[in-house]
Formats: sequence, structure tokens, C-alpha cells
Amino acid sequence: MDDAAPLVYLVFGIPDSGRREIIFDLIEGGIPVSEQVLYFRPEGEAASPFDEQIEALENVDVVGWQLKNSKVTHGKISAAPEKIIFLAPGTGDPADCAEALKTWSDHNNCQIARLLTLVHCQFLSEHKQANAWFDACIHFSDIVLLNRREEAGNKWVKDFEAAYKKACSPARFIFVKKGRVANPAEVLDPEARRLSLYFDELIPIEDDEF
Repeated sequence: MDDAAPLVYLVFGIPDSGRREIIFDLIEGGIPVSEQVLYFRPEGEAASPFDEQIEALENVDVVGWQLKNSKVTHGKISAAPEKIIFLAPGTGDPADCAEALKTWSDHNNCQIARLLTLVHCQFLSEHKQANAWFDACIHFSDIVLLNRREEAGNKWVKDFEAAYKKACSPARFIFVKKGRVANPAEVLDPEARRLSLYFDELIPIEDDEF
């Protein structure tokens, strides 16, 4: 990984799952004030109380963005960030978003650091038909953040995590408590833990190496 290239993070999740609250926590608690952060907020999303709190952080610049025809389109960028955080559209196709992010990152000489999925446990426990969407997000993700767990119940949460462990998912599952994670720096650590190899630069193996 190029140490000079900005690190890119993508946060998946549905509306009202606490995505912007988590982004605020990760920036405030995991990124030094000396590091500039560029935050891409999807256009058309309902307002959140944490929008203003994120914008108020002195090391953050906010840019609106859209996913159009599997491409990232956005406003003018004036910052030179060390870290870039994309909030994925809450109802978009995770595969389209991942493809667009890789294309944008390659074009702008950035490095994909980590993809995160924020799971609204209560919603998913009540809407099993959403399993496929969350499963697609988790396929690309290094970190799975479990939020809104109280109404889902401990058994549902344990069974949900156990199913991915049984399937040998390398992703790290972390509880969110009161809108925060225990160790933001751990969540932002760029070590890849995702099942998907889509973002990784694979080194070709010569036949004679065997």
C-alpha cells in the first residue's frame, strides 16, 4: 500500500441505522485533527442531527456525491485529504457502489482502506427479505458494525454473527454502543479483512514458481 496515497473508506447501511453518528465517532475518535478528512455525503439523503456535527469538525471537508450509471459524480474538491470517507446511498446496490468506488479510487490515485457495513439489527430481524442486501454489503466489508441490537434480542444477534463465522467470513464483527465503537482506530486500520478480492491488487504467479 502506497503510504502517500489517501486512504478511502466506504460505509454501507440503511437510513436510520446510525451511519452518520458512526462516521462522526470514527473521525472524532480515530483520526488525528492534524489529518485532513474528505467526507462524501450522498445527495438526496434525509437530514441527520449528526450532519452539522460532522461539518463542525475542523479537519473535515464535506462534498455531495451521487452514484450515476455506476460512476461517482461529485462537486468540486479543494482539500488535499489524508483520509476519504464515502457514505454509500442507503438504498443503493452495494455491487454498483463498490465498482464505482474502485474506479474512482484508481482514477484519483487513492487506496481502498476498508469497507464497513452498519447493520440495523432490529430492522433486519423484522425484515428477513433484506438479508440478501446486507449479505452483499458484508461480502465487500472488512468490518461489520452491529447497531440497534436491543429490540432484535441477544439470541438473534448471536445467531446472525455465528452464521457468518460458520461460513468462515474474515470480517470483524463489532458492537456499537450508544452510537460509538470501543476502538475507532481499530475500525479504521487499513488491514484488509474482506471476503471479496475485488479491491486487491493480485500478483500473478509464474508457472515455474511451482
